[in-house]
Amino acid sequence: MKRTNRTKGVKRRRTGCTRCRASHHKCDERQPRCGRCQRLNLECELSDFIVPSNWCSSVQGTAAVDEEERPSPASTWEVFNNSITPLTQATSPKQPRAASPPSLDGDKVALIQEFQNGVGKWVDLFDDELHFQRTVVKRALESPLLMNAICALTARQVSMVDRADLWKSATVHYYAESLHHLITTLGLPTCCPEDTLPATILLSSYELLVLPGLDHRRHVSGALTLIKTYECKASSQGLVGAAFWVYARQDLAMALLHECPTMLPPEEWGISWSERETREDRLGNKLVWLLAKIVAHTFGATDRLSIESLRDTRTSLIRELDAWFKSLPVSFSGVTYGPPSPEGFIKHWFAIPSTAAAMCMYHLAYLLLLAEGCNISLSAQNSLQFDIDNHARSIASIALSPISDGALVQAVQPLFYAAKHISSVGGKVKIWTLLDRIESQLGFHTSDRIRQLQQQVMVC
Repeated sequence: MKRTNRTKGVKRRRTGCTRCRASHHKCDERQPRCGRCQRLNLECELSDFIVPSNWCSSVQGTAAVDEEERPSPASTWEVFNNSITPLTQATSPKQPRAASPPSLDGDKVALIQEFQNGVGKWVDLFDDELHFQRTVVKRALESPLLMNAICALTARQVSMVDRADLWKSATVHYYAESLHHLITTLGLPTCCPEDTLPATILLSSYELLVLPGLDHRRHVSGALTLIKTYECKASSQGLVGAAFWVYARQDLAMALLHECPTMLPPEEWGISWSERETREDRLGNKLVWLLAKIVAHTFGATDRLSIESLRDTRTSLIRELDAWFKSLPVSFSGVTYGPPSPEGFIKHWFAIPSTAAAMCMYHLAYLLLLAEGCNISLSAQNSLQFDIDNHARSIASIALSPISDGALVQAVQPLFYAAKHISSVGGKVKIWTLLDRIESQLGFHTSDRIRQLQQQVMVC
């Protein structure tokens, strides 16, 4: 909702700790802990996705205005969901001028190279044409929006892995510049999703690293707004189609984390499949779509649905999942090697990185259909325990094999559900040790999931 009626003379805070901002409380900004966190005995950390307060006076092609009239955004959610939203300005007779091509320096070159060798590979996991590593970087040479979005995300991820302050100030600067250019670009009559959609996805990924506990709808709503505005589909071609699938995986990960349907329902994805598909990336994307359907069935509202209706839906989904599995080329099988671990996990080698991630998602899909949400009441769990344990162990075996970093990041949610359903404590410990390594070595948040698994063991 747009916030247009604001009390005059009251400045809106753009600073404060992450917990106060996430819960919409005013922060008194005391150091080392603010008053609210001190009272509740919580950890207190100043937010670093704060935009400089003089942003609104630097928008190109527009006159400086009072902060009350044009508040500066602190996140992509505020860009798209507050009164500063520029999508409605597209028909305005006064349009901001296009930004000049970005200048390069040593830091930016280092971050771009790191992006192409790291995070860029993650997001291109199910894209054989590598649109983010190639097309996005190429467009960034003429787009300050994309350039700063790439630098912001990469600098943040690098700083989390290195546990160093080297990139922290630069990270905030790049993020602030990105939001500035996002608003400017969205207000241009020549605005196109080829720049704004990939940039918004990169910025929402940045926000997930900064505030993973924030309401997940805030992280993905900006990209969803653009997808609906420009009618982007799963079947869209080129960079737009590639960006759609990156959004879809992000939306799915948030749905699994919060046990709810995806924000964009799978029936609205606009999918188009070839009956005899052999490309690994497209088969992986098809599984993402199937998994979104399974998540919607598993965690969606069931108040008005009968047991018979739910059982019929599950049967239909199992049939679709089995048909996907039977259509796979041999590259998805993986080659087992070496002796089993003490916990019974067997290593696999996959020639194509995306196939390892896809198989983790396949086994996760079965875990959901057999042992999660509404499916728990659809059959006797004792009779399914062997299958549940087999799928859980398959996920752990694949993830504990030497697979790519991108596949490991994609395996985080499957690993959580695998550990949840593996009966042995040793197996659970092995998985949460891997989850901890993913966070320490890749900078991808897993600590909340580890705590949930440890609490499960303590309850048992």
